[in-house]
Amino acid sequence: MHLSVISFEISFCEAKLQNCCVTASIDAIRALSLRAELTIRSNLSISSPVCPEKSCAINAHPQYSPIDAPRTCEHGRRGDNGQVNPTFRGRYALGAFILVFGLISAWAALTLSTEGYYLLKDGTQPSCNINPFFSCGNVMQSEAARAFFGVPNYFWGLIGWGVVSATGAGMLAGATYARWYWRAFAVGMFVAWFFLMWLFFSAVYDIGFLCLYCMVTWATQSIMLWIVLPWLLREKLLFDSEKLSRIGAAILPFAWLLPVANIAGIGLAIIAQFPLLVPMLVNGY
Repeated sequence: MHLSVISFEISFCEAKLQNCCVTASIDAIRALSLRAELTIRSNLSISSPVCPEKSCAINAHPQYSPIDAPRTCEHGRRGDNGQVNPTFRGRYALGAFILVFGLISAWAALTLSTEGYYLLKDGTQPSCNINPFFSCGNVMQSEAARAFFGVPNYFWGLIGWGVVSATGAGMLAGATYARWYWRAFAVGMFVAWFFLMWLFFSAVYDIGFLCLYCMVTWATQSIMLWIVLPWLLREKLLFDSEKLSRIGAAILPFAWLLPVANIAGIGLAIIAQFPLLVPMLVNGY
């Protein structure tokens, strides 16, 4: 075994290395490193006749070249993960904002799902059946309340606002998200807002009754959408564009006007469609 190893060492040094003391190529270093590891394991110490003063065997821990190290993506993931503005201004404020409004919306969806269950189970009337205008039970039993695949809308709300709440909680805990996630988040918020506005029109103009907990989600979703969207644009979490970033920065200080206008439009439509609602509420009915 010793002769075969020495023979290998001689042929290797003569063919690949003219002088063992000269810097070897990367491939030779890798071969020597692997050879050294085998030498250590077999407790061999080999000296080459070609290089009697310095052994070509390395009796030390193998030193791997950078080629052996795992390669990382040159450009990295484009997102809020260390590549694009990972410590943007107001990170924790935005996380707290998303978490609070997500939890409020999730609470409304959970209340609706609980009271909807008891309404179907034993006919228990929901707590928001207040007067002839506010009647969650009539809204729950309408076709619009099961718009997708026959699944009650509040179940979708539990899923969606659960994701929103988890996103805000993750930001407070220091989590970062890729740009594709923020894009999906923004699209999801817009789709949810559009769907809730459709439910608003259905409740006011088709069903003829109002759902108090549904109105809570109309308000919270409108506030989240119009506040979070310019924030994401300003911090380049949606697009790597200076122009859109400047637009978001210009809108953000006045972004509160957008949900105010949205909610005011909802309120005016309700008052116009139910003119007796305000006097009834003022008189305590």
